[in-house]
Amino acid sequence: MGSQEFSWKRACILAGACIALVIGSGFATGQELVQYFTAYGLGGLAVVAIFAIVFIYYNINFARVGAREQYEVGNQVFQHFCGKKLGTFFDYYSTMFCYMSFFVMIGGAASTLQQGFGLPSWVGGALVCAIVVAIVCLGLSKLVDIIGIIGPIKIAFFVVIGLVVLCMDWQQLPAGLEAVNTGALAGATAEEGMVKAGDNWLISGLSYAGFVLLWFASFMTLLGAKNDRKSLSAGIVIATAVICLAIVVIYCAQLANINTGSDGVYVWNAPIPNLILADKVWPPLSVVYSVVVFVGICATAVPLLYNPAARFAKEGTRKFRLLTLGLGVAGLVIGLFVPYRTLVNVVYVINGYIGAVLLVFMVARNLRDFVAKRRAVKGTAPTRPAEADFEDPAIEG
Repeated sequence: MGSQEFSWKRACILAGACIALVIGSGFATGQELVQYFTAYGLGGLAVVAIFAIVFIYYNINFARVGAREQYEVGNQVFQHFCGKKLGTFFDYYSTMFCYMSFFVMIGGAASTLQQGFGLPSWVGGALVCAIVVAIVCLGLSKLVDIIGIIGPIKIAFFVVIGLVVLCMDWQQLPAGLEAVNTGALAGATAEEGMVKAGDNWLISGLSYAGFVLLWFASFMTLLGAKNDRKSLSAGIVIATAVICLAIVVIYCAQLANINTGSDGVYVWNAPIPNLILADKVWPPLSVVYSVVVFVGICATAVPLLYNPAARFAKEGTRKFRLLTLGLGVAGLVIGLFVPYRTLVNVVYVINGYIGAVLLVFMVARNLRDFVAKRRAVKGTAPTRPAEADFEDPAIEG
């Protein structure tokens, strides 16, 4: 195994990989932010806080277990927290969810190139599918290095756009909040309104953290097995801070421009709301934005396709490459035939609730381990607790 020494460079690369996975098509296009944050007005800030706390909590947990157990298949972490039967359920379910999220990436890529360049939807979908299949076939190490570089670049671009829009329109925030709270949305009929992830901000926060949890369970467990504790922990914290900053900036920019748009397409109901913001800054910038969003979607789609392929075939084998190709093509077909807004709302929201259930099992396991350690200290139980600390894994720098 490699060195256990802390490395800021490695921490930043790992943070970039985490960022790239979270900043997918839903985030980059703005559709995800509208449904989970902007639609709740000021309550969106509470959603951010819930996400930050829960995101750090479960990723540190996954990394610790991965470091101790040295799992070759990341999804084995579910049996650690939920037992054999429920763990097996979550194993297959999370694999299915990651694959379903790949459909969303296909839909996001198709919508981005269609709205940005007027291209047929199949062009964007086919292009992202080909790129992602090629990268997945390179393996996990190359995957992390590639998306770890792309992640910070794309989030920096999105934050800059959001900041410029805020500098231009910050005075419109009160009016935007009023429009969201009262339903005074431009072009909306009596039956129309903003699509929301849940009935209130609390449910939205748990759902958002929940669906991201299912993405990270296997991925972070494998990273914990192959990286030193301090570098990975620092990477998780850095990623959380950067992601939350980006959410707040873009969420505020969307609120200030909630009724910006034309021809019946506004920030509140557009498939790619952030493209409207980019166009407002400088019309030619919307073209650049479309390209950056597309690249960002590719970066997020890579681990989402890698997870199901690695679950059923060993990386590097002919079977793995053929399975990756087959899953990619099948995902392309599905992603092109289901409306993008529907994909985001159904796939993310429903699976977010399942992720929240898994979170309950994680908390319960942590409490049992804590009690076992306390009893061991008092000499009333075996000295080996149910779960070792994340201090001395067999690791790889």
